[in-house]
Amino acid sequence: MKDGIYLDYAASTPVDSDVMKTALPYYTELFYNPASGHAAGQKAAAAVERSREKCAAVIDASPSEIYFTSGGTEAVNWAMSGVAGKRKHIVISSIEHDSVWECAARLEKNGYTADRIKPDANGMIRPEDLKKIVCGDTGLVCVMTVNNIVGSIQPIKELAAVAHENGALFFTDAVQAVNSVRIDVKDTGVDMLAVSGHKFYAPKGVGFLYVKNGTEISPLLYGGEQERGLRPGTVDVPSVAAMGEAAERAAADREKYNAHIKNLRAEFLRTLDRGTPVICSRYVDDIVSVVFDGVDGGRLAVALSCAGVYCSVGSACSAGSATPPRTLIEMGVKNARSSVRFSFGKYTTSEQVRAAARTVNETVKRLSSLSTD
Repeated sequence: MKDGIYLDYAASTPVDSDVMKTALPYYTELFYNPASGHAAGQKAAAAVERSREKCAAVIDASPSEIYFTSGGTEAVNWAMSGVAGKRKHIVISSIEHDSVWECAARLEKNGYTADRIKPDANGMIRPEDLKKIVCGDTGLVCVMTVNNIVGSIQPIKELAAVAHENGALFFTDAVQAVNSVRIDVKDTGVDMLAVSGHKFYAPKGVGFLYVKNGTEISPLLYGGEQERGLRPGTVDVPSVAAMGEAAERAAADREKYNAHIKNLRAEFLRTLDRGTPVICSRYVDDIVSVVFDGVDGGRLAVALSCAGVYCSVGSACSAGSATPPRTLIEMGVKNARSSVRFSFGKYTTSEQVRAAARTVNETVKRLSSLSTD
């Protein structure tokens, strides 16, 4: 950014310039409706199917298991509402995104019961704890792949196995995982998985839901035969085409990306002389929350914004909330209200993270002195 240092990539990423080039033709000369039966429409339909193949390949799925959505929130809502059936018990982790929490709350109002499994102090959901909660009436277990506040990588394969042992489906929100983590739905055995394009350099407003073949799921919306009759509405061809390209690039560049991000994180934390980072036992490097004792996190984030460093307190979807990040509270982190989340991306430089860390040091020092006056 020309006017500041952006350290909020977990909230959103810029669209990669080459990814944008993939989208542009479908706004102009190839603007056709992919549901049209004529030859022009089929050109757009072919682009949609190419993207479906690319998205499927990135998570080792079949193209027939990929359903395009308007983003992660729709995918989450669809997954949780679409499989609600005779079994009336669901389990979610207590560190899920707000969309999962609110879906669970709505299901509870409709006659379901929901348990929320807490992480350990290292930010991990343990399979042995899940075993204590699932029962014969459990229909769905939901645990995110990568936590959006502390970056913890959950043991999805083991958790899915526990769910399946009890006859329950397993759904994971993988919105924060695509850049850093290799996703293999065949290996992990998950039944459903949600992805959002704007987290990996594709446009906002597009994502997909993976639904394992054979999994019965009801539509969330009604009114058309698009997406094999399960997700009506004209497909956003430019965004879908861009997402397929971005997903393919993310997979191809993952090793290089992770090496770059690991160096950035180390440089940032090395330059900080204040605050305590929240470190999990297994984590991605592009997300780190830091607790600055004695300073309100919200106030600090605003002060940093004024100083040209853009970070956040918790998820962008819960911005404006006066409560500290739920994840930190559930982990038992002391002074969670004093936390700020920093997240890095492929365009972040070493010079930027050092400059940002120095600004954080100066700002925390100033706010700390004001609080003691």
